Amino acid sequence: MKRIYTFIARFGYPMDAVVNKIKTDEMFAAHFTKEPRRTSLHGNLALEWLKETDVIREIEKLPSSGEAAVDVTSDGEIRAGMLNAPSKSLDFRWRSGRHTIYASHKFTKEGGGNQDSQFKEVKRLLEMFQKGRVDRHTALLVIVDGPYFTKKKIDELRRFCRDVHQPLSAALPIQDVPGWLEDNCAS
Repeated sequence: MKRIYTFIARFGYPMDAVVNKIKTDEMFAAHFTKEPRRTSLHGNLALEWLKETDVIREIEKLPSSGEAAVDVTSDGEIRAGMLNAPSKSLDFRWRSGRHTIYASHKFTKEGGGNQDSQFKEVKRLLEMFQKGRVDRHTALLVIVDGPYFTKKKIDELRRFCRDVHQPLSAALPIQDVPGWLEDNCAS
């Protein structure tokens, strides 16, 4: 609605004419929409899906910025309230068994400049976490979804995961999260 009001103020068209044009002209209506990747749509859907998983409890969406945002430090610690964090903030936190799980979620369509940057970002996140000496009952998941994250890309990310020594980390698509939690965090 904010975009519609701005359009009306800027160009002087009456509200009913603009609304009618939006309803009848798909191309005109597209001017007032946001791309799904800019609306947190994929993250919100992931959160709702994870909430339905039996092995997850106390799940929360973490703030994306500000003092309450949770990040992985360059020395592998998980910490809130960092200024100029070396990575993007983490998206979710939940409990599974005796473990606290932190997760980053990325949905990426096809390859290219920005998408390749997202791949490097999650790879760096896993690399930094490898250095950490966080509690052994803490784990980091990098949930990677979308056509960009092929088996080859995910296998490349897995080279930077801690899958034997705790604290554990993993790179996986969302549908593999419940099985990973069952195998690694049930006790």
